[in-house]
Amino acid sequence: MTPLSIVHRIAIPAPHTHLVEIESTVSPHPGFALPDALVLFMAAWTPGSYLLREYARHVEGLAAGRPARATKIRKNAWRVDTGGAEHVTVRYRVYAGELTVRTNHVDATHAFLVGAAIFLGIEGREELGARVEIAVPQDWRVATALAPAPAGDLPRGVRAFAADDFDTLLDSPIEIGTHREESFDVLGRPHRYAIWPAGTAGDADARRLVEDTRTIVETEAKLFGGSLPYRTYDLLLHLSTRGRGGLEHAAGAALVASPTSFATREGYLDLLSLVAHEVFHAWNVKRIRPAGLTPYRYGEECYTRLLWWFEGGTSYYDWRVLALARLCTIEEYLDHLAAEIAYLDVTPGRLVHGLEDASFDAWIKLYRPDENSQNSSVSYYRKGEVVCALLDLEIRARTNGRATLDAVLAHLWQAHGETGHPVEEDAMQRVFEHVAGVPLGDLFDAWIHAPAEIDYARPLAHVGCVIERSARADAPPCSLGLRLRPEGGRAFVSSVTRGSTAWRAGIDPGDELLALDGQRIDGVNVDAALRGRTPGATVDLLVARDGRIVSVPAVLDGQRQDRVKIVAKPDASAGARAAFTAWLGQGHPSWGARA
Repeated sequence: MTPLSIVHRIAIPAPHTHLVEIESTVSPHPGFALPDALVLFMAAWTPGSYLLREYARHVEGLAAGRPARATKIRKNAWRVDTGGAEHVTVRYRVYAGELTVRTNHVDATHAFLVGAAIFLGIEGREELGARVEIAVPQDWRVATALAPAPAGDLPRGVRAFAADDFDTLLDSPIEIGTHREESFDVLGRPHRYAIWPAGTAGDADARRLVEDTRTIVETEAKLFGGSLPYRTYDLLLHLSTRGRGGLEHAAGAALVASPTSFATREGYLDLLSLVAHEVFHAWNVKRIRPAGLTPYRYGEECYTRLLWWFEGGTSYYDWRVLALARLCTIEEYLDHLAAEIAYLDVTPGRLVHGLEDASFDAWIKLYRPDENSQNSSVSYYRKGEVVCALLDLEIRARTNGRATLDAVLAHLWQAHGETGHPVEEDAMQRVFEHVAGVPLGDLFDAWIHAPAEIDYARPLAHVGCVIERSARADAPPCSLGLRLRPEGGRAFVSSVTRGSTAWRAGIDPGDELLALDGQRIDGVNVDAALRGRTPGATVDLLVARDGRIVSVPAVLDGQRQDRVKIVAKPDASAGARAAFTAWLGQGHPSWGARA
């Protein structure tokens, strides 16, 4: 096989157009000739975001320099007939107009480039490294986990980087622009924040974020033996109203959070939990990897049934790490966990979709929500978080505190993370039972393998807690079981909860809700129309559907108990209080100094 090298040159001559210009040159090593044809391809998805995003749809004007010729042969692949050339250069443009952690975005102030959505690879030669040369606009800087490369005789303003292989190239997003940079060390390793837009975070906010991130990284490292698995780490933080999310990488993370994240306690804790989640992935999924994601196959779905652990377990640890690090209070942690339980309470899909099936179906369900999603599926992030918390409590109780989920984590790191041996798809229950030394099949059957109600009471009782459910203080006495979206002062049904009043009455997503028993619905607020009603009573719902006015009789459900609180029992035993302290690193404040 001919030894080859590839150089990608990036230019953004007019950032306001949202276009990136790429020039990729493939050359043989000295003494060799190019093959007669090469197949270049663009990834259809990026690891960590399990949906075929068809990045090639943003490619424009791909052509090869003569005498070579490029012909598109698949939605994301081009055959390049080399025509006897000594080397081949392919030029193309990529439109970059969507700001998320998994898509490219370019404007007059910055460029965020996702490897999977910008670079071509050589089919069958994914082991090849690559050189990346970036023509940086004046006064812009570059932040990326790609290793710096010698610039040689490159023009002024061009920065050079290198990737060892295609996986590394796609796993190293690039932030170019006018962002603010904050560099700091954790456990002897360089870390860096690139914060865009630069003025969104003030000096005090940036200092606080750096110090709290250092605490998060140190706390997580202790769970894995005390050291960090990377040489350097970059956090590319975009503060924007366009969304919220994170995407893990082996040596960094891309983050999108609200520009008001520093303004409120709630917003700041959400940002810290996002940071904790993505950094935790540096161990759990980037290095402890499921067999289904090994190796990455960028042109097709890579199936795994273990996202309940790799995402749900990571979600459990992101907030628990904040509690262990004392970055959030015990009450704040329990309120967060209670909110996740409340989400499950109002998700009928929990009784339809098993947790490991939800993992397997990520490609067609989680990232493609519709009006029936709440009824037919469940989030492996959110249910996975709750289940992992309960598994931790049950393991602690069944082993009298000898084993914990932290011990499972340490075992996974030693057996799989440090060795690079993937976790077999059917191995997780065996791993848990091996570490715990007790059977756990009943829990895996009830909580992971099959869709079923979860018994929260028993695990929480082990740590002296109970769940209290209530309606919100201003809730009407009845409920319809639908969600509305406003549109021009009108109320349209966005989803209907399975088994609810609206479901039984035949209300459809897309209906416009006009009135209840002749009382006009004011915007999306139906509470006023439900006040004074009695559960079990029949009312007439007036809706507009497909250009017709329809009157539908509906039997009202009772008040929704959709507020969940985890409460410490005043009479909790000394053993339960000790178990709580072992779980979260400190006792519940309501128990006082004796906790």
